[in-house]
Amino acid sequence: MIFGLINETLYRLHIPDKSGNILQVFHAKLNYTFRTKLMTHKSTDIIRAFMEYTKTLDTENFIRSMLLCFGAPTIKGIKASSLINFRRNSNEDMRTSWKAHADQWLSHRGIEWLLLNEQGNYALVLIYRRELLTRALCCDKACSILAEYGYPLHDVDACLECLRKKFSCGCPHEVGLFLGYPPEDVRGFIEGREAKNLGCPCYWKVYGDAAQARKTFRQYKQAECDAARLILWADSKYSTEVKL
Repeated sequence: MIFGLINETLYRLHIPDKSGNILQVFHAKLNYTFRTKLMTHKSTDIIRAFMEYTKTLDTENFIRSMLLCFGAPTIKGIKASSLINFRRNSNEDMRTSWKAHADQWLSHRGIEWLLLNEQGNYALVLIYRRELLTRALCCDKACSILAEYGYPLHDVDACLECLRKKFSCGCPHEVGLFLGYPPEDVRGFIEGREAKNLGCPCYWKVYGDAAQARKTFRQYKQAECDAARLILWADSKYSTEVKL
């Protein structure tokens, strides 16, 4: 999966492959000092550098880069879905660009998507792996919560449509179930209980298994940082300018 991500990034950035080996061209174009900094800097620095880099991109490449980075846990198959807000400025039509390119970027990976906003130029998108999402939504604890909020049970497409409608009124608390969060954590958040202090950046508030949550957070962050590094590496022009 990771080599596929490298190859896709390189091809999309139009780096030629005269030798027939895309990885040889890839390594030949890297700035060694920059590569070393990327490997040794902590995740917050990598993501900050990546976000600065996205400011230099046109709309299509901005969306694609954000997708590859913040959708990486789902792309790699370690997360049921990822919720990504493609937004940069009010005049940039992210929704139209997303709809024009999303299937081309995702369908061959077995990933589906749902656009959650019906208005505005930004694009709030849920990308998901159907098998993992079905598993997340069909366990007994998840079904119990979904039933309380009026979702049809054991029908992923109907649940997604219900979620889309609920987003027209704001972000529903139960969206965590769609993102693969443990039902006990979603329940704790809904009930307003006091969350555990894990002493690390968290993707959601944890009320249940803290050790498993820390492990999951590390996996998600690693996937995002690996993708950000690959994207920065692949753009050799930017690699000579970016400051870490």
